[in-house]
Amino acid sequence: MVKGLRAIDELKVNLIQAQWLIQHGTLSGSEDEMVNGLADLVGMSYLLARRLGFDFSRLDRMLLQRLEGLKNTDEMNLEKQWGDLSLLLSYLAPED
Repeated sequence: MVKGLRAIDELKVNLIQAQWLIQHGTLSGSEDEMVNGLADLVGMSYLLARRLGFDFSRLDRMLLQRLEGLKNTDEMNLEKQWGDLSLLLSYLAPED
């Protein structure tokens, strides 16, 4: 159990580091830092979900639900101005 808790704590630290990398990349104009931070954020989120006892598929389903909710409320105007949420939803769950 202790090893599991340690892994969870390390993953949470890695999530914070990924956020910092995104912020630093944004401020310095480094696309590599921004993309690396974003990739780390996504990857660490999946790994943390697994360590917390959730299946990857459950996280995927919740992500799609949350994105649908964001699309419906569009509080940040991402959908209205750019169609970002529809684009992301069609990428993650294409309707073949």
